[in-house]
Amino acid sequence: MVFFRSGAVALDDAARLLSGRGMHVGKQGTELAVQWNQGPVLRIRYAADSRVAQEAREIGGKTPHAAAMNACNARFEIAIADLEGVLDEMNTLIEVQMTLQEATGGYLFCAWNRALTGP
Repeated sequence: MVFFRSGAVALDDAARLLSGRGMHVGKQGTELAVQWNQGPVLRIRYAADSRVAQEAREIGGKTPHAAAMNACNARFEIAIADLEGVLDEMNTLIEVQMTLQEATGGYLFCAWNRALTGP
């Protein structure tokens, strides 16, 4: 997940930026399907509500990023259906995370290792 202040970047902006990085991007309802070459497909959703703000505060907790995370009320959620495929071809995930984090000036949180990385 990439947490940030709402208004910085919307889903259509993310689609344009990721496409500009050479990824195949398709919009399916309220999410993006992103693929690089023949690699695994990542699903990206945009969320901005009180639940997101609460989770940002909890994740920021007592980290050095606590004050900044308290101001976050939006996020891009990166869903992985084929974890093994993504781990075999990490470049797509890394490129997506980096692109979204740079565009939003946001904070990257990886749920599998609970790592929080600032801009």
